Amino acid sequence: MSLVASLPGRPLTDGEVASLNRADSVELAVAVESDTDSEAAEANGAADGAEGLLLATDAWVKGLDFLGGAWEVVESVDVEGEEDRYDALRACEDAVRANRAAEPNRDDDPDGPE
Repeated sequence: MSLVASLPGRPLTDGEVASLNRADSVELAVAVESDTDSEAAEANGAADGAEGLLLATDAWVKGLDFLGGAWEVVESVDVEGEEDRYDALRACEDAVRANRAAEPNRDDDPDGPE
């Protein structure tokens, strides 16, 4: 089973993101928050969980977005060192944010479907 396939079919809690950081198969797991996530969290008083995620190993970085009940890899970059890793993390973060902004029927869209 792949790492992505092992993720639950829902947004991850902060504790689950922290657990991924302690896993042997992942060197780094970081939640990606979009601008609408922070606005929605303020309006609701609490965040429902991470719907954007960066996962990194020594060989790759993946940007994931939670869509339609499943995690989708929206960007994957192979890395060969720390400099490559930084650029890969930035590229994957940008891809996740762009994907989240482009999805018109997101639950966290304050304006709803267009």
